[in-house]
Amino acid sequence: MIRINLVPKEELESQVWFLPDLIILLLVGFALFTFVDGQMSGIRDSIALVTANRDDFSEKTKQIQPTLERFKSLGKDKENLMVKLRALQMITDSKIAKYRPLIAIEHLQNLKPESVWLSSLNVEDNKIEFEAFALDNILVAEFITALKSTQFQDIDPSDLRTQVYFSDVTLSGTSAVEVLPGGAGSESGGTVRFKLSLTISERSPPEPVPTDKQAARGSGFQHRRGRQWMQES
Repeated sequence: MIRINLVPKEELESQVWFLPDLIILLLVGFALFTFVDGQMSGIRDSIALVTANRDDFSEKTKQIQPTLERFKSLGKDKENLMVKLRALQMITDSKIAKYRPLIAIEHLQNLKPESVWLSSLNVEDNKIEFEAFALDNILVAEFITALKSTQFQDIDPSDLRTQVYFSDVTLSGTSAVEVLPGGAGSESGGTVRFKLSLTISERSPPEPVPTDKQAARGSGFQHRRGRQWMQES
């Protein structure tokens, strides 16, 4: 029997032939471990920094939470204050402001034709909206014309009602309806339903014309002032 030894020659000469490869493998493994450990250490440091920043942010948020809650209601408080200021300004700036809605309603009642009925009325600030019924469209047109005519009324300083007028009269539309309960419109076969929106405005009375005595007094005052100025010069 012929035996053939296939073992490399260097393995036959040295029993630790694998040691160089093992050392290289260990060095490569150590280098990889060192690199991965360095990367993981950086990641852990980044996570720790983010966690610290998050905790710091949460702490600061808790500290300013009362202030944030106060600012949340600031807008609502501002709006309420503006409403009060506008109401106060209406009262203080114009002596007829507090009577203006009442005067406007009185205008409506006085100018409304006999065959026109109001079904709803809403007054808010300087706006009036109402729905009404009339026997025909002609009465609606007469009513609108009468409301617009308040813009051209003569002003009487002693009568506050002459200083309030409707600056904008808008008709939202008309529609025919059945006879109203109670028989209204039964003769004409029906009624007309319409809606109007009005803007309440006011005008200031003209300045009183100075009398002859007041004019003479003012002229004498100016003359004395001019003579005094020439003496001082």
